[in-house]
Amino acid sequence: MELRLLVEEIYGPASRDLPGLSFGRAYWSATAAFPYGGDVVDVFHYANCCTSVAVIDISGHGIRSAKHAGLIKHALRAYVSQGYDALAAIRALNRLCIESCTFEGESDFFATAFFAIVDAERQTMDYVSAGHEGACLVRGEGRRSFYATGPILGLLDDDLAFRQETLSLESGDIIAAVTDGFTEARNEGLEFLGAAALAGIIEEHRDRTAVEQADAVVLHAFNYAGPRLADDVAAVVLRVT
Repeated sequence: MELRLLVEEIYGPASRDLPGLSFGRAYWSATAAFPYGGDVVDVFHYANCCTSVAVIDISGHGIRSAKHAGLIKHALRAYVSQGYDALAAIRALNRLCIESCTFEGESDFFATAFFAIVDAERQTMDYVSAGHEGACLVRGEGRRSFYATGPILGLLDDDLAFRQETLSLESGDIIAAVTDGFTEARNEGLEFLGAAALAGIIEEHRDRTAVEQADAVVLHAFNYAGPRLADDVAAVVLRVT
């Protein structure tokens, strides 16, 4: 009972409809003893028309990583609810990670992050990618990958190392992001699945719901790697309605 409540508190519901958006998320854990770990997939609607989307891949697995997941999730929510944009929120989170780990005596913590704020009224998305691979936009017959706009979190205390990008959105756009358990999944020939595969899966399941697409992404990584899938896999899909 306590474990179920912890999971619901950290990871929230699998899907939800929001003003101008629908989203779905899915998670597969590499740790059998504790079914959730260091991957954060959080969607937070605030300020009437804004929605933040966070995909964080934290080093390690299990309970220790889940502790950091809870800290990061609620820190980002607190920052944006106070009016921070995506860039300011990531800069603040980076400093929090460094200072918290210094205080706790943890020297091996780091995380990659894709963090975006979608404004449904302005139809824009501001995003920062802190060393994170595996995020894309699918629009009609086109696709766009989101590349890193800064270093990974927890290593470099330098605000100027991060930058923010802005994207105009259109009805029908699909934004998807995964953690590196997906991109680093290996087949029998030890070939990486890679970030480019994400857009293809979304296009293949374009007519399905956001949560069904997220499930398909995670299942694809599992089928690709089989027993070699040794890292947590998390996915989030956002559809602009």
